[in-house]
Amino acid sequence: MSSVILQRLSRFLSASEARSDEAIAKQLDCSRSAVWKHVSELRQLGIEIGTVTGNRFLLKEPLELLDGAVILAGLKPAIRDIVTNLSIEPSLDSTNSALQRLPFEQQHAAVILAEHQSGGRGRRGRQWISPYGKNLYLSIGWRFECSMPELACLPLVVALAAANALTRAGLEGHRVKWPNDLLLDGRKFCGCLVELQGDSHGPCHAVVGVGINIHMPASPLTTAIDQAWTDLHSRLPLCSRNELAVLLLQELVNQLTLFAGAGFAPFRDQWQQMDGLCGQTINATVGSNRVRGIAKGIDERGALLVDTGNQVLSLYSGEVTLHKPPI
Repeated sequence: MSSVILQRLSRFLSASEARSDEAIAKQLDCSRSAVWKHVSELRQLGIEIGTVTGNRFLLKEPLELLDGAVILAGLKPAIRDIVTNLSIEPSLDSTNSALQRLPFEQQHAAVILAEHQSGGRGRRGRQWISPYGKNLYLSIGWRFECSMPELACLPLVVALAAANALTRAGLEGHRVKWPNDLLLDGRKFCGCLVELQGDSHGPCHAVVGVGINIHMPASPLTTAIDQAWTDLHSRLPLCSRNELAVLLLQELVNQLTLFAGAGFAPFRDQWQQMDGLCGQTINATVGSNRVRGIAKGIDERGALLVDTGNQVLSLYSGEVTLHKPPI
């Protein structure tokens, strides 16, 4: 299905009024047999569509699609002036990849959102499950004049920006998990991906991606997720995707601007307040090495401090999980 048909069909279907295959065919300018194929394809992307007698289709729940005009209107004027371009795509491989395909001179403060990602990515190349019209997939580009090593703390800053946006949306109890995940009741619902391009000595172009599970009920798509997960709907069932996009974008622009000028120092206290690992026994994998110890927060460079009992290690990268003693 083309992205144009995907968008037109998803906008035409309703949760309150069943649409006949004949009406859909007229709307899409296609045959009635093609309608059934398109509906099947939309179901495969994660949209629950019921079939009603008389060859009619009904969404099982309302679908709030992203609206660029609504998002831009919701931004504070100062933020709106900074954003150079905002585009919303029905479906693409990933918002980060799409932004990286732009020339460097067009990436700064450009924003791409998508209703669906066919190749959404998390850290270390993991798949990010991205059903259509359910969650938030957003990327923004940013130019930094500093060197790449000076951006080591950027993933932590992005995680805090996402945490702030969620707090402003009314969420409570969420925590950051080093370096850039967000947890709710110990389950992941938000991930951040920072990818750098450019000269290692500066300037650098960062593409910052944030994925937030807003409403993602269990489905065949979610069976591929290999860790405990949740979504905002469990706490904020009325959360609007467009309103959250506004809050997230404002926080990202503000925090990226602050980080570019002042580094990580202004963020360290907030990280300590939101740290979901501090005081917990963790397992860390760094390359081929495995470490177990007590998380002791982060240092001024954003490294995770781990007390093994013999020494305190500073980890700048790696995979971290909470240690679960055998039952």
